[in-house]
Amino acid sequence: MLQSYTPGIVDFNYQHQIQAIIYDFLSSSNPDYSSWLHNQGHIYKREKSFKLFVFSGIIFHSPVKIVKGEGATNHKGGFSFKASSQQPFSFSFQIASPVERFIQHLIEGVFQRGNEIVLGKQKVCVARVETLSLLNEIKNGNEINITLRPLESPLFVKKPMPEGTHDKYLFPGDEEYEYLLNQNLMHKYEILHGKQYLRVPVKFCFHGINGKSVKQIAVFVKGKERGIIPVNIKGTLQPFTVTGDKELIWIGLECGFGQNNSMGCGYVELVQTA
Repeated sequence: MLQSYTPGIVDFNYQHQIQAIIYDFLSSSNPDYSSWLHNQGHIYKREKSFKLFVFSGIIFHSPVKIVKGEGATNHKGGFSFKASSQQPFSFSFQIASPVERFIQHLIEGVFQRGNEIVLGKQKVCVARVETLSLLNEIKNGNEINITLRPLESPLFVKKPMPEGTHDKYLFPGDEEYEYLLNQNLMHKYEILHGKQYLRVPVKFCFHGINGKSVKQIAVFVKGKERGIIPVNIKGTLQPFTVTGDKELIWIGLECGFGQNNSMGCGYVELVQTA
């Protein structure tokens, strides 16, 4: 949990700022590992790589006010909050990974870095770090059926297209959407287990929701020329039921469902049902 003792603003587009914090923690523990993960990661058949970690969006524990334009630090808007030494403002985000080395360096880095960090331009303090046990509730059985929802971390799926053509972003109901979700999980499985996934793919059933079902975030990629450029991407926030092999579903829970997990896409939480 993070806290601020002074009023401030969290930018709307905070995903890359959380990513920077994670790499900063890793670097505080092991700079070589942090650099390797950021620049290369876990290679899958040469043409692509995975970071094998995912993080959620921010969960605010107190009311925030939407600020647009000149009132925000980046002139594009943010979540404004009130805080004082007597009533600090608190918020949190969650991180998951099946890689023990990542978790070890992350935890070590949190304690070595100190409790004061920066999210964008906002100074905050690390007030508490805890391990979530919710996922342990679904470890039993070879096949499971659970309902999940993105935790302010949209599921992002992009269909591979020929060079020179525009990227095609897919959403629930589109042809190949579930196929590409499964392919992504299988590639992660192959990296983690060192063998091809040969069992039946899992099944997805997405559910409609009232209100916001799509979330746009900016990711920063290398441009054709020098420098890093922002690219706006969209993903779904729809909850979904997934049925099938526990091992493949577990990879989605620990690595993220869909693509761009290390940029804040595909982190889900279990929907509690009565």
